[in-house]
Amino acid sequence: MTLAILAVWLLAAAPGQPSIADAVMDGDAKAVAALVAQGADVNQKDSQGITPLMQAASAGRLEILRLLIASNADVNARTSEGASALTAAAFSGYADAVQVLLAHQADVNVRDEQGRTPLMAAALNGHADVVRALLAKGADAKAADLSGGNPVTYAVANGHGDILASLVGAGATWRDEDLVVAAQGCHTATVQQLAKMGAKVNATRNGRPALFMAVWSHCADTSAALIAGGADVNAKGGEGRTALMQAAGDGRAEIVQLLMDHGADMETTDEAGRTAWMYAAMGNHLEVAEIFKKAREKKQ
Repeated sequence: MTLAILAVWLLAAAPGQPSIADAVMDGDAKAVAALVAQGADVNQKDSQGITPLMQAASAGRLEILRLLIASNADVNARTSEGASALTAAAFSGYADAVQVLLAHQADVNVRDEQGRTPLMAAALNGHADVVRALLAKGADAKAADLSGGNPVTYAVANGHGDILASLVGAGATWRDEDLVVAAQGCHTATVQQLAKMGAKVNATRNGRPALFMAVWSHCADTSAALIAGGADVNAKGGEGRTALMQAAGDGRAEIVQLLMDHGADMETTDEAGRTAWMYAAMGNHLEVAEIFKKAREKKQ
């Protein structure tokens, strides 16, 4: 054994010698290069199936990313849950890393076990530059995950109206229930944007109307916008509950008053025979009960 080979062998076997994954996490490009030169496996996966390339992509470490790719790292390797390095870079919003991966034949439409794509990841987190880069390389703007959500659904879930516009411009289609998703997130501007596109303000998702979900999330402004757009204040959701019952049960006096001012019926009952007043009483919400008391007195 020559001295040079022996030295390399001793270095690789030395106790405490960092792994390539450790070097990537530390952002130490020189250490990564040294480990690669010593024969470290650039495609070694941890217990979750994460490779050094995925780590570099998720942290936006471009120098290391390029080094690993030049050392034959698999750009399309998948974790145990089906995510790739491109998924990681897109989720974290590193547009340059996304561009590098795409330039080396990363699958732009790769799906994880839930059917989620890099485009969905970027849309969810509001990374407009990444969304544009993915679309330019053929990302499917109409792809749906296993639950039926598409990139638009992911964008509106966090109120990213700019990305919604980009996706629609690229051929994506919105669904009425996407408005419910936006309403649940209290994203008033996005709700109004979808309504202008033609989404129905009385849309439901899992049997619950948009207004009910806005109230459920305590979104007063969004609730007001939906009502102004023609939402039915007495529409019923699961178990026959109305938005008024939800607001009363949560003690949201401001929203209760808003609903009452626009014709909400405090006498209607759910499937168990309970009224909004009863919901307020069960929660000991005296301010809400007082609103109902005054409303009843006006009727007499």
